Amino acid sequence: MKKKLLALLLITVVGLLGFAFIPGFLDIHQSRMAATEVLDHVIKQEYEEAFESVYYFDIASDIEPLMSYDDAKEKWVERVTTLRDQGTYIVDYKQLRVRLDDTYPTGTVDLIMIENGEKVIKDDVRLWFAPIKEDKWKLGSFNYQGEAWEEELSGNFVTANES
Repeated sequence: MKKKLLALLLITVVGLLGFAFIPGFLDIHQSRMAATEVLDHVIKQEYEEAFESVYYFDIASDIEPLMSYDDAKEKWVERVTTLRDQGTYIVDYKQLRVRLDDTYPTGTVDLIMIENGEKVIKDDVRLWFAPIKEDKWKLGSFNYQGEAWEEELSGNFVTANES
């Protein structure tokens, strides 16, 4: 009888811990996968595929966008293509790290880029993630030092609407 009670208690504790920590692990995993998908596809110049893991917004990051998914995708692909044509593009990345900050995933990554024909490393580029309706996380933006490429690679279309 004691063994059954101990087993039940152990299962209850493990179950409660699972409910407390599994959602966080799922959020971290989904966010890491979103960043990986965006970066891997951008490196391969598969911009339409990359956009599938980009969180886009055109009013504010927490308001449903007015721009359609297809329009946002087209404009984002155009932005990233133009950026590459101007000589700025990602060639690799290292140390992709995602963690929870007050239940929201946040991350950093070291980007290896070509800028004006020179290889440069951007250490600790911050990544911002946002959830979509299906409780899935997507990569919303890059934040480094206010450089133009950050905005072009992000899902932010707010400034495009102001024009």
